[in-house]
Amino acid sequence: MLRAGHLGARLDDESDSEAKEFAHRVLRCALEVLDRHRPVAQLGHIADPAVVAVVRTVIKGGFVPGAELGTAVLRRVDVVMVNGAAAELCASYDRGHRHFALAARIARTRAGWRLTALRVL
Repeated sequence: MLRAGHLGARLDDESDSEAKEFAHRVLRCALEVLDRHRPVAQLGHIADPAVVAVVRTVIKGGFVPGAELGTAVLRRVDVVMVNGAAAELCASYDRGHRHFALAARIARTRAGWRLTALRVL
């Protein structure tokens, strides 16, 4: 017999798992876009239009942190669930011998998870 408390815990675990999987996928994609290994348009399927516009501006303006050091390699992603439909992310990535950070927010929509905010440091 499954009690309501157990069902809620299982759903939370599923949300956490889905959010973590999406977080890794979307951040890897964002870094590949910033490195110009993918077109910006590919973010349009998984990110809000405002995020896509900012990424496009960062690339065109040459404001990608450490771009001259080489390709970004995602190292660590931490996911903190705000509630069942939103999570905040912090991550680290390397370029050459230097370490960088980024922060993001994802939200669950009817169509699935979406990147709603991105800050590359």
